[in-house]
Amino acid sequence: MRIYGGTVFCPDRIMRQTDVCFYDGRITADSDTGGFDASDCYVLPGFIDTHIHGAFGSEFSSPDEDFTPALDSLSKRGVTSVLATTRSLFPDELEAAARNIGRQADPRVIGIHAEGPFVNPARIGAMNPKKLSLPKVSIPETMNSVSGGKLKILSMAPELDGAGEVIDWCVANGVKVSMAHTDADYASARAAVDRGASRLTHTYNGMRPLHHREPGVLGEALTDDRVCCELICDLVHVSAPAISLAVRAKGAENITMVSDSGVFSGLGDGEYTVDGRKRIVKDGVCRCADGVTIAGSTKCLYDGVLNMFRLGYSPDKIAIMASVNPALACGCTDRGILAEGCRADIAVLDRDFGIKAVFVGGERVV
Repeated sequence: MRIYGGTVFCPDRIMRQTDVCFYDGRITADSDTGGFDASDCYVLPGFIDTHIHGAFGSEFSSPDEDFTPALDSLSKRGVTSVLATTRSLFPDELEAAARNIGRQADPRVIGIHAEGPFVNPARIGAMNPKKLSLPKVSIPETMNSVSGGKLKILSMAPELDGAGEVIDWCVANGVKVSMAHTDADYASARAAVDRGASRLTHTYNGMRPLHHREPGVLGEALTDDRVCCELICDLVHVSAPAISLAVRAKGAENITMVSDSGVFSGLGDGEYTVDGRKRIVKDGVCRCADGVTIAGSTKCLYDGVLNMFRLGYSPDKIAIMASVNPALACGCTDRGILAEGCRADIAVLDRDFGIKAVFVGGERVV
């Protein structure tokens, strides 16, 4: 297959008028097996969501679900790979969830992002307070083992007792540590980064806010080039000016767009149950039963991509934040970029960034 006539995000991260060819699911140098006219369109790598708890009725912390229906719905929106993200659960529940994620045969599931249970109760957000834990190496170690080595990111509060040992284990085993749901001050956050933490989970949310005399974990992350910042771009979790601040501080090269969506994403307004606790979705915003606390996003990653385009961010910068950087976070070298030998995961977008076509492993799904 040859996609021709479009403006392509090339491997050198520059948009150019060129062709993209693929055969047998992989990008190739040339092809004579048919064509797709992408004239007046942008051709980008498929989007990769590294923080997604579920969508379209599927729960990624489930001990036994098949994620295929949700993945199919996401693919039609240009999201071609995910890190299935667990929440704060009891150790046996995390083990069961990790085992289930590990046995997903679909290559669109590229691993696990464990958000919690090492969460500071002072910044708990929508997490279940009964299921928090002080950091213990045994929990990520077990999750990684039963999933077949698929734990890629661990989100945790770095100021908790035992956090240092967990960071050390993660660094030694190729798991990225992301600071999250944390009340860490600047010094504590800096010490965690010095030790190996390299990410900030859903920037601005679930953390000590910035103060001009004590910039805290947010100040550390926004000013340290060693830290890549997640950003939920649904315009609910983070306002447009705050998005601008983060991107100006970090540059696109150190921003990873995520959805942080839940099982209710894509299902519309209504009442839902997550881990036995009520969630209320009204006017496209999900909140806890208190009617105040935001409890994950109802939007998928593509919605954030579209928001960023409408806010004036260029297609190449969006591709870096929604495709390239997520792939790097997972250690995936076969996707996130349209280079020869990589998976043919491709999103073709019109000039308004509407989805024109999506290819997943070379198969057209839209």
